Amino acid sequence: MKKILLVCTLIGGVLTGAFAQQDKPGRGDGPHKTPEQRAEMRTNRMKESLALNDDQYKKMLAINLEQEKKRDEYRNEERERMLASRKRMKSNYDAAMKSYESVLTPEQMTKLREEAKKRRAEIRDNWKERRGRR
Repeated sequence: MKKILLVCTLIGGVLTGAFAQQDKPGRGDGPHKTPEQRAEMRTNRMKESLALNDDQYKKMLAINLEQEKKRDEYRNEERERMLASRKRMKSNYDAAMKSYESVLTPEQMTKLREEAKKRRAEIRDNWKERRGRR
C-alpha cells in the first residue's frame, strides 16, 4: 500500500512539473512593438524610477526614440547578414551533395540524406529544448 502511494505521488509530481512548463510564453511570442512603443515604455520606467519632470521626460523620450530606431537598424542589418550567410551555406551544401552523387550509389545517397534529415531534426529539437529553458 505504501509503495503504491509513493509511486502515485512520484508520477503526480513528474506530471505536474511537465505540464507546468508548457504554457510559458517564450521570448518573442508576443506582438513586436514599434520603436516608438519601446521608447515610450523605457521612458515611462525611467520616469517612475528616476522621478523625471515633464521637461526631462520629453528629452529622455527623444533620446530613447533615437536609440530604439538605431537598434532596429542594427537588427535589420544583422537579419540580412544572416540570410545572406544561410544562402551561401545552402549553395555550398548543394554543391557538396552533387559531388557526393558522382561518387556514391543511389542507395548510399538515400541513406546519406536520411541521416542528414535525422541530424537536422536532432539539432532542431535540442535548440527548441535550450530555448525552452530560458
